[in-house]
Amino acid sequence: MLGFSNTTGYAVQALCCLASCNLEKNSTSAIAKCSKVPRPYLCKIINLLTRKGLVVSRRGIGGGIKLARPADKITLFEIVLAIEGDKWATDCLLGYSWCKNEQCCPTHPFWGETKEKIKQELSRWTLADVVKYAQKQKSAESK
Repeated sequence: MLGFSNTTGYAVQALCCLASCNLEKNSTSAIAKCSKVPRPYLCKIINLLTRKGLVVSRRGIGGGIKLARPADKITLFEIVLAIEGDKWATDCLLGYSWCKNEQCCPTHPFWGETKEKIKQELSRWTLADVVKYAQKQKSAESK
């Protein structure tokens, strides 16, 4: 099955909590509670997101964690790259180490095109879109 790591999922959940502004304060404890991500794991994720420039963090009184840019300016692809790195998708769909442009498996052309389409979709969707969709889902469930 194709998919991203749990860490990427947790990062999206935490960033959605920050973007939705439903927190009393933007502490790791509040974000962990909102996102249902274990706090020690969340701290590592926040540290990584801070280093990658997606959030800013200040310690002490009046400090906290906030998005580095508005939610409509942060794409899902940026989040994936921040967590998964440049190798967010394997070179070969079948996992062959020898599969390259010169010598490739039967799925090589398909996977190259599909990876590009996934990248385009992830680049099109913003954190604000994800928050809006989640709120729409919650609203539909409560009816």
